Parts: sequence; C-alpha cells; structure tokens
Amino acid sequence: MAESLDLTPPAIEKRKLFLGLTAEEEGALSILRPFFQERTPAFVKLLHERIGSFPETAKILEKAHSQSWLRSRHSEYFVELVSGPYDMAYVLNRLAVGIAHQEIGLEPEWVQASFGLFLEWAGRILREDPDSPLRENPGLGEALAKISLFDSGLVMDSYFMAERERMEVLSRVFETNAEVVWIVDGRGILRHANKTSEKVIGWSPADLAGKSVDAFLASGAGSSNPSQTDITAIAHREGHWEGELLLEHRSGSRFSVWATVNLLEDDPARGFILEFRDRTAEKLVERELLQKTNDLLRSNRDLEQFAYVASHDLQEPLRMVTSYTQLLARRYQGKLSEEADDFIRFAVDGAVRMQALINALLTYSRVDTRGKPLVATESSVALDQALENLRLAVRESAAAVERAELPPVCGDQIQIMQLFQNLVGNAIKFRAPDRTPRIKISAEREGSFWRFTVSDNGIGIDPRYYERIFTIFQRLHTKEEYPGTGIGLALCKRIVERHGGEIGVRSVPGEGSSFFFTLKACPEEDPSGHLDRPADGPADNHPPDLKGSPQ
Repeated sequence: MAESLDLTPPAIEKRKLFLGLTAEEEGALSILRPFFQERTPAFVKLLHERIGSFPETAKILEKAHSQSWLRSRHSEYFVELVSGPYDMAYVLNRLAVGIAHQEIGLEPEWVQASFGLFLEWAGRILREDPDSPLRENPGLGEALAKISLFDSGLVMDSYFMAERERMEVLSRVFETNAEVVWIVDGRGILRHANKTSEKVIGWSPADLAGKSVDAFLASGAGSSNPSQTDITAIAHREGHWEGELLLEHRSGSRFSVWATVNLLEDDPARGFILEFRDRTAEKLVERELLQKTNDLLRSNRDLEQFAYVASHDLQEPLRMVTSYTQLLARRYQGKLSEEADDFIRFAVDGAVRMQALINALLTYSRVDTRGKPLVATESSVALDQALENLRLAVRESAAAVERAELPPVCGDQIQIMQLFQNLVGNAIKFRAPDRTPRIKISAEREGSFWRFTVSDNGIGIDPRYYERIFTIFQRLHTKEEYPGTGIGLALCKRIVERHGGEIGVRSVPGEGSSFFFTLKACPEEDPSGHLDRPADGPADNHPPDLKGSPQ
C-alpha cells in the first residue's frame, strides 16, 4: 500500500496545507481527548444503530466477529482522531482502517457517512455540553472539521487502493484459471470470457463477447442440455448448479464439459458466472475404465467357470486316480521291487497333493463369488471355531494360545474363521524346534476399523519375503520341510481385501512373526465394541496403513 500511495512526509504535509490545518491547530486538538474519551461510547452506540438500520450494513453486523471488532475499533478510532501527533505513524494507522473496512465489506459511502455522523454528533455536544472545551477555545470546532477531512481522505485513499489491488488479484485469477470462466448477463449474453476459452472452445474472448451462451450449447440428436432458465432456477433455489453440458467447438465438433453456474448477487436477472472444463480426457478414461471393468467381469466369469470345472469335471477323474493309486499301494506295497514301491508312493503323493491344490484353489476362487453378506459378526466366535478345527494340532504341538477380548466386526463369519485358522495354523506349523509355540491374538480400535494381531515365537520371516508370502503358490520352504499348498496366506489376503481391510506382517527371523489385519467395525458399534450404541465421530472407510506397524 505504501508503494501505491504517495506517503512521503512532504506529500502528507501538502495535504494538511491544502486543508489549511496548521501546527497550532494540531497541537490544540489534544485538548479534546479527555472530553471525547468519556463520551465516545455513546457515539459508538449511535453509530451502530445507524449501521443496523440499513439491510446491506446490518448483514455485516450479523457476523459476531465483525460486530465486536467494529465496536472495539470505533471506540478507539474517534478518540485517536484528537490524540495526535499527526505524524507518519498516525498516517499508517489510519490507512490500515480503510483496508480493514474494505476487507469486511463496508462500502466507501458508509465510511464517509460515519465521519459525517461523527462531526454532527461532536458539533452538537461541543455546543451544548457545559464542560465543552469549545467555550475556552472556539477555534477547536474548525480544527476538528479539518482533521476529520484529513482522516477521511486517508481512509478513502487506502480503501480504494485495497479495492483496486483486490480486483487486480481477481483479474489475474480470472485470466489464469485452468477452467473456462464466462460472465453472462441476465439475458444470457456473454460479457467477459477468460483466455482459457480459446484453448477449450476455439473462440477468443473478444470473439465471444456479445454472443448468446445458447449459441454454444449443442442441440438436436445426442444432446440433453438443460435450458438456461432451468439452470438459473436451480442455481437460485440451491445456491448453484452443476452438471454435464454438451458444447459445440468453433470447428463444429461437439465435446462434453463439466459446468458450474453461480448467480451474480443471487439474482437470475443480474446474470451468472459459468465455469466449465473439457471432459474429453475424462470420457476417454471412463471408457477405458468401463472396458477394464467389462474385462474384469469376463475374467471373473471365467474364474467362476473354472471353479465349476474344478469342483465337478476335474474332481471325479482325480478321485479315480487317487483311489486306484492308493489301491495299488495297499495291494502291491512290498511285493514288487523297491523301485516299484517308490513309483507307487510318488503317484499316491502326487494325486493327494493335486487334490489338495485343486480344493485350495477352489476355496480361493470362491472368496468373492460364494462369500456370505458382510453383517455384524462376533470375531471371538469365529476364533472359537478356528481353534476347534485346530484342536489336534494345538494339542500335538503343546501350543499355548493367549487371546484378548475380541470385538464384533462387519464380516462373513465363515471367512473370518478361515482367516484365523490359517494364521494360527501357520504359527503352529512354522514353530521353532527348540521352544514351545506361544501364540497371542488381540485387537485394538483404529478409527472405524479394528486392527487384529496374531503373533508367535516361531522361526520368523526374512523381511525380503514380506510381499511374496501373500502371493498364491509362493513358498519359502520345500513341501518336505513344511507341508501345505502354499495358498493359505494368499487366501487370507483375499478374505481381508474382500472385507475392505489390509493385511501385513512384521517379523524378526529366528524370534517370531506378527501378522496384522484390519476389519471394519459395524456402523452401529461404538469404539468400546458394543453393538447397541452409535459410533462416535465421523465414519472412516479407509483401513489404517499397516506398513509402519510396530512389531
């Protein structure tokens, strides 16, 4: 502001000289300070009653912070007017007043009117009050009028300079906006358009000015554009309008845009601001996404077909192979050569493993297609079922299973049972040979999710393999060391993701592992885990990030 106005001491002194304000008058004005300081609250009350009597200024007073700020500032401002000295510090203080009034939205004519009301009030009390300093110094009235004019000039200069700077900023925003911005009058005629218009619609701002917006709205076959009347009616009723429009480019081609309409001064007759962006690229992405979705649906159908084949067409011949190889083993084991016994054993083992793999793959493929609806489910019951299924393994390994109180979640109880069964089963399978397995199961609340932990003191996992272990058929050990299909953790990951959560692991090789997974809390559940009270706080549908989970 100081760079835009001439605020050098000579310029300020010239202002005083033009008003005829002398140094003697400046010094004499300080006599009025105690007189006005005592009586200013009465003036501020009068001033704010005047502000509140006009609808446009009353809206500003409706804002509590504006009202309190104005009262406080006005109580000081008109006392400062007669406090001096009228040096550069005083001048900068008065300039700040003009900027502040512009920022809160008070019009310049109101600022002028406030000075007029002050002079009217000050003149009356100076004439009528028995304690008026005017009785001893009649020239104070003229000096007060001069300093008021000096002050109002500074305030108005800073007000309009702030307004000009604001308009320059708005102009820069208007011209550099990445979206097309059109200012349209009440008749639907374009008055202003920014530079982006030419890039998007092919017409320069100068070419667009004076044309009807309707000229650019595509009509006829393929167009479902609403009318301007409908758009402005909705904008007036709901505060704004937004939606898709089909426009015509200067080249004659049609293209889709996403548009927003805001009325000027909330009045359709005053016009509106239309902003829009080209959706050509978005439409292309939508088509590609639709194609990928269709491909995924087709892939899922193929997977379902495979599951059907695996469960029916492959199972019967596989059972036959398994049955006959087992029959060979029972009937001819030890009656043929040692080499023949090995061949029979390999055949039986291969058939059994093939059957186990197909069954595991079938279970994996059915996580989404055969899953039950996600409903309020007691995770503790699912764990009970998993431990019951693992009862023999727990007993043979002498594993100690510690469990905390587990919460209800939103899920498929059978799949949650499979999840626990695989994680606890792995903890038993991959136990350290020199110590008794210890498995701990717990849960803690994280936003709208529950974060479960299954930790053990087993052989652990090298951090290099954290991602690999959740991939189907990826094994870190041979089947001779640790039997299994290599699909258990992949199945866990698929189940957790179907439930909208995430799964991860942290481990210290040789010391043990901790598997973490998240499941959504039920919508009606509160953070304490009860289902009969509403949840506290806003819903959060994003699972916590497990990548940084501690051991």
